[in-house]
Amino acid sequence: MAPALLSTLGMRPTQVIIFAVALVATPLLATAETSKPSGAHHAPKQLSKADVAAAPSASGWDAAYAEARTDMLAGHFPAAVQKFEALLLTAPDPANRLLVAELLAACRTWAQGGFVLATPTQLALSKPMVNRRTLDELAILYTNAVFNGVYAGIVIDVYNKPSSAAGYILPPLGLAAVEAGIVALVDNTVGFRYGVPQSTVSGMYIGYEEALVWLLWHDAHYTGPDKWGGKAVASLTWGLGTAGALAGGIAGTFLGTTPGRAAFMGSAALWSGAVVGTLAGAMDKKADTGLLAAGIALNLGAIGGALLGAQVSPSIARVRFIDLGGLCGGLLVGGLYFAAADRNPRPSGAAVSLGLGMAAGVATGWFFTRHMEEDFPRTESTQSAMASVIPTIAPASNGAGMVLGIAGAL
Repeated sequence: MAPALLSTLGMRPTQVIIFAVALVATPLLATAETSKPSGAHHAPKQLSKADVAAAPSASGWDAAYAEARTDMLAGHFPAAVQKFEALLLTAPDPANRLLVAELLAACRTWAQGGFVLATPTQLALSKPMVNRRTLDELAILYTNAVFNGVYAGIVIDVYNKPSSAAGYILPPLGLAAVEAGIVALVDNTVGFRYGVPQSTVSGMYIGYEEALVWLLWHDAHYTGPDKWGGKAVASLTWGLGTAGALAGGIAGTFLGTTPGRAAFMGSAALWSGAVVGTLAGAMDKKADTGLLAAGIALNLGAIGGALLGAQVSPSIARVRFIDLGGLCGGLLVGGLYFAAADRNPRPSGAAVSLGLGMAAGVATGWFFTRHMEEDFPRTESTQSAMASVIPTIAPASNGAGMVLGIAGAL
């Protein structure tokens, strides 16, 4: 008897046995017969001398059965098939023969199908990966959309110079609501793919960092009438930030990415610009030299981060630990320098300590997170897996043996 109950489960693209085999059986008696009323005797089966010589002892057969069952429970189905085949020929009674026959049939099916055992943790990890943004990504995108909207309202205030408090407050509030509404509209109509919200946010921050570095460089390099006014500064800052967000979102949508890869690109840009800028500024007393180096390193870091991220596929958790390392390294080494310098810190010494501390912190974070789980892009072709729950019952004269299995295949 082998009734099958099918259920749909998400699994990896391999055929998987995920439920341990359970045997429920009462102790099998050597005779496999219950007590009969007097007179109801049956003549025992007549064995030939060859059968007697070949048949193992009862204890030997039980030991061989336990060994085959152990292989089955461990998922070594081909080995279990061979052992159950031998046990079937030497079973001491019909009840054991039926039990072994059912176990043999199950193991043979699993061995031929290439099934393997999996733990519940592996089952959870094998769920279909949908190419859809996560709630964490969406929350980050909403937060930064509000931030960008508020700054857009500030730009309008710079141009209009309102005469009332409402004139200053309402534009930032209104544009923050507009940008959040745009995010909601896109997410509920087109839908953001996996990693796209984070790539949008990373692009936005790279744009703002570009604006900050190049505006400071322009301010340090040019003097007098060549300096930019408040309107130009505000417009350029918001424009580069918004352009970076659009570029990041479009690239993530059409090229494919993950939250970790997108965040890694942004972090590589940030730390490259910060480390190179501070060290270059320490070597040259001119402020525009360090800012120029920071601007160049910022762009090279973004490109390098995108390329390296595609190779290592870090999770966003790993990127956050790397960022934490850079922050803590700069604070630690820089703080120690200022503590040692007391009241006489030198700008060059402070810049060197900050740059080296950030570099050491990023490297330390990278090293200690190298074994963290990777995260890969998801595709639209991801399919769910089918699974079958297969109970197989082997009746016995004074008990029953049952095998439960869940098998699946993409």
